[in-house]
Amino acid sequence: MIHERDILYLTLIGEAIADIRRRFFDLASAKFFSDRDEQALAAFRLSIIGENSNKLSEHLKSRYKEIPWTDMVAFRNIVSHEYHRIDPALVWEAMFNLEEIAAMVTAELNNNGSKA
Repeated sequence: MIHERDILYLTLIGEAIADIRRRFFDLASAKFFSDRDEQALAAFRLSIIGENSNKLSEHLKSRYKEIPWTDMVAFRNIVSHEYHRIDPALVWEAMFNLEEIAAMVTAELNNNGSKA
């Protein structure tokens, strides 16, 4: 059983991943790279993942050493404090490399009786 606070943060991470998938699944890369609004929206949603992953318990994170927790939080900090440094290519790549995080969220919430 996971901590109740972890359930909240996992749910928020799962929602952000779902939002990214819904919005960007069939978006052409040319459209993304030419549209600063799309880039900003994607970066913001990725920052939500980083912010909430930072709030997860160390107990939960220790079970998923393969997930780049530090990188996720570092990206969130760049979006929040140094947004001029955001690299659209890294945002694009990150959006399509969320499977491991999504699988962890689903597994944890399913094991707890919640829905992802």
